Amino acid sequence: MKYAVWLDGVILDINITDRLYELYKGKPIEIPYTMKINYDWNEFYNKLKGKIIILSPYNETLTKEILNIANITEPFIYNKGKTKPDKDPMVQLFSSFTLNPLDVVVIGSSPLDLLSARFYDSRVKVLCVNRQIDCSKYSPYLMNRNLEELYLSMRRLKLV
Repeated sequence: MKYAVWLDGVILDINITDRLYELYKGKPIEIPYTMKINYDWNEFYNKLKGKIIILSPYNETLTKEILNIANITEPFIYNKGKTKPDKDPMVQLFSSFTLNPLDVVVIGSSPLDLLSARFYDSRVKVLCVNRQIDCSKYSPYLMNRNLEELYLSMRRLKLV
């Protein structure tokens, strides 16, 4: 099993949902970022290290910088012009790593994360961490308040 984890919201303590939606609708805007890591990321990362692929709404340079500061050494997909809710990040993910949608779990923190996966292939399991925005709108496979609870639920459902 591989875990595709969105950088914004899951790893970084930021909610850029509204900005990404504006960008998706064609409004030329900058995507804000932070270097603040969510409190529960490191423990979660240590449990799944080596099985994660990072999904980033940022360009390659900024993504590398953030991952370096966060001490994350996983492969990543970055924004090449289109990002969530477009299916392009998922197309990149599945073509770059030759993955089967049934063997991938996408972990996000926004309804846009779910849409991106659903636009690509509805068989992809999308798990959501409800941090700053409610993910229930598009019915994730699993939803929890934080990564600690999410990991326990993943174990119960044999996703790890």
